Amino acid sequence: MLLRSVCINAISSKPLFLTPALAALSALCKPNRSWLFNVDRNPLIHSILKATFYKQFCAGETGAEVTSTMRRLREIGFRGTILTYAKETVFDHRTNTENRMGVAANEDGQEAKCENIAEWREGTLKTVELLEEGDQLALKVTGAGPLVTSRFHTGALPPQQMLDALDEICQQAQARGARILIDAESQHFQAGIERVGLDLMRKYNRSGHAVVYNTYQAYLKSTPRRLAAHLAAAADEGFTLGLKLVRGAYMASDERALIHDTKPDTDAAYDSIAQGALRRQLFGEFGTSRPFPSLNLILAGHNAESVGRAHALHASRVAAGLPTVPVAFAQLHGMADGVSFGLMQLKDGEGKGGPEVYKCSTWGSMGECTAIITNLVNSPPNESDALPFTHFIACVRSEKSEQALKQRFSQTSTLTISRNDNVAAVQKSHVIVLGADPADIAAVLTQPGLRDALAGKLLISVAAGWTRGALESTLYGSETSSSNQNDGSRAWVVRTLPNIAALVSQSLTAIEVSEPALPDAHLALTERIFARIGRTVRVAPRVMDATTAVAGSTPAFFAVICDALVDASVAVGVPRDQASAMIFQAMAGTAAMLQSGVHVGVLKDQGTSPEGCTIGGLMVLEEAGVRGHLGRALREAVTVARMMGRVEHPNDTTRQ
Repeated sequence: MLLRSVCINAISSKPLFLTPALAALSALCKPNRSWLFNVDRNPLIHSILKATFYKQFCAGETGAEVTSTMRRLREIGFRGTILTYAKETVFDHRTNTENRMGVAANEDGQEAKCENIAEWREGTLKTVELLEEGDQLALKVTGAGPLVTSRFHTGALPPQQMLDALDEICQQAQARGARILIDAESQHFQAGIERVGLDLMRKYNRSGHAVVYNTYQAYLKSTPRRLAAHLAAAADEGFTLGLKLVRGAYMASDERALIHDTKPDTDAAYDSIAQGALRRQLFGEFGTSRPFPSLNLILAGHNAESVGRAHALHASRVAAGLPTVPVAFAQLHGMADGVSFGLMQLKDGEGKGGPEVYKCSTWGSMGECTAIITNLVNSPPNESDALPFTHFIACVRSEKSEQALKQRFSQTSTLTISRNDNVAAVQKSHVIVLGADPADIAAVLTQPGLRDALAGKLLISVAAGWTRGALESTLYGSETSSSNQNDGSRAWVVRTLPNIAALVSQSLTAIEVSEPALPDAHLALTERIFARIGRTVRVAPRVMDATTAVAGSTPAFFAVICDALVDASVAVGVPRDQASAMIFQAMAGTAAMLQSGVHVGVLKDQGTSPEGCTIGGLMVLEEAGVRGHLGRALREAVTVARMMGRVEHPNDTTRQ
């Protein structure tokens, strides 16, 4: 955990690394991505992100993971968790585009029944179910999709379906003793968001304390004016204003003129609002010429000086019996831990009364063996190398996955879909392919009855990041050895690594060969299975992590190279579709020549001539150091793969 934190913070603190990292993460978060760039479907991308950025900043992908994370935070000393569901829309004023993080576009634009709103409601209610008393729900309302954001842009209320969902969410959160923090988002949408938040406060903040909070961004020049209007509404209408104060998080997408000119200006604005609220005197009006309304305050910030001064002021006013407001503090999960723990150590003279400190965390989905299933069930039974199977069972968890597979294989009589009954499926099978999401492997393997059902059978794992030893230890409490394999109670476990080209039956699947060795028949059968989706290679355990990158990451590298060449072709006048056909065929032809035995150096020399165009282009590549950068990119991918398994190597590129 400490090493991960150091690495992530090192990247985040350097614009040279942070900018492309954020751009890549933003692209991966978009819906309807191809398999290659789909973070939920590509196991390599999923595993890398899960082990790095996701674990650093997020609570989990499943309810069990989230509950475990929240429990650990409480045990450490946090008052609770501010939990948010990972769907959001960010408007970039520079390009006039909405970037939807996990939100699909609305195809028909109709309001009668919006699936985006329904999905957002379902995901948010699942989030509420994870909360305990004292926890808080952070709402990113733009996650409900374009019908909602189009209303927010004009300052109008969202569709009634959204208002009904918000009411249901507020009622359930209130029943669980949780508070609701409506996140501030892009200024393109903020007027409508604040209007909805204020209306919810009018309804739910009537008992002398806040259930619903709006978020106010101190870096915006307009925040004092808008906050003053909301204070006036609370004072006049008799509800408690929920004020969550942040510095701001949309500088990269909001219009620059809306934001304070300098960081000191933003710091001063934040401190002025925070300390004014704690003194119950704001903007030279509230608390002086007119009454100060009922207000609850949450100070979310990573600036140690600001939050330290705020806590000191609050503590001193409480000790002196002076009027103040309830206050809590929050920092993002994976960030500013020094600030969080520093606050938690602050107590009064009797060692009591420390501030309430929260961690704000996100949860949500970041997967399937469809390519393998397709090639297995479509295998002609009369081929000389036909597989010795007469029936196949595909195990799924959700009705959605079940229906998708039934539709995909509707003409196949040899495939049965089994939902939520892995043990029965394993009992009926001789060979089991373990293709669950890596995060779910432990839960799958520890299901009651599964270990016994696997006894003596061949278990083939395609799960990234799970070593053969880890799989065996999860199943049996120890790794398999020559002494304990022969009693027949254990499965024969083999680790494999197919790559994305399995989708077109061109995968390179690495098959681990380790001790104790698989029976020859099992190893041969494993190779025949994966020969259906491409080629296979036997690999020693010590290079399996490297193989994850060498075979698994390089298709993405080639895709980047092709994309660059296609763009350059368009720039010199070739239509994109023609350029794509030329580049892709050139790559396929090159691969065929190299696989036929032509040496890479010979191929390069045969394609160049003195003073020709090819050698001119090659010189540009050499002068730019492309060869070295490609090598480093591969080594970095291997490094990350090894970090997933905590295996160090002297030639890794990331240093501790």
